[in-house]
Amino acid sequence: MGEFHLAQANITTGLWEFDHWRMRGFTRRVDPINELAQQSPGFVWRPTSDQMTQDMLELGRDPMLEAFNLSVWESVEALWDFTFHGVHLEAVQRKAKWFDQETALDVMWWVPKGHRPTTEEGLAKLELVRENGPTPEGFNFRKRFPAPGLP
Repeated sequence: MGEFHLAQANITTGLWEFDHWRMRGFTRRVDPINELAQQSPGFVWRPTSDQMTQDMLELGRDPMLEAFNLSVWESVEALWDFTFHGVHLEAVQRKAKWFDQETALDVMWWVPKGHRPTTEEGLAKLELVRENGPTPEGFNFRKRFPAPGLP
C-alpha cells in the first residue's frame, strides 16, 4: 500500500456490563483474540487495552458497557484474514449473544506509515461513518476505498 497503513476501529454496546456473568463468553475471548491479532500476518500496532479503557473514561464513555477496539494493519486483506478466520470469526458469529447489534459500527481509514491513531480519532471516524456512510475518509469492508495515490 505504498506509504500507507490501514487503521480500523469498531464499537458496540454490550447487552450487560462486561463484569456480568452473561458476558463471560466475550470477556474470556478478549485477551486471546488480541494476542492472536498481534501475531497475525499484516498486523502493525494497537494500543493496550488499558490505554483504550483510560481513553474511553477520559472521553466520557463507558468502557464497562462499550466495546471499543482500535488497530493498524498493513492492508485491508490482512485485516480481513484475521477478522474472518479462526477464533475471531467464532466471536463475530456469536456477537448477538453479547451485544446490541443496532449499536455495532466499524470503520477503516488510511494513515501514513508510522501514524498511531488515538481513541479520539477512532471515535471521530466511527461518527463520520455513522453520519455519512462509507467515504474515502472512513469506510468498511462492504464499501472500500484505495489508499491515497492508488487507482
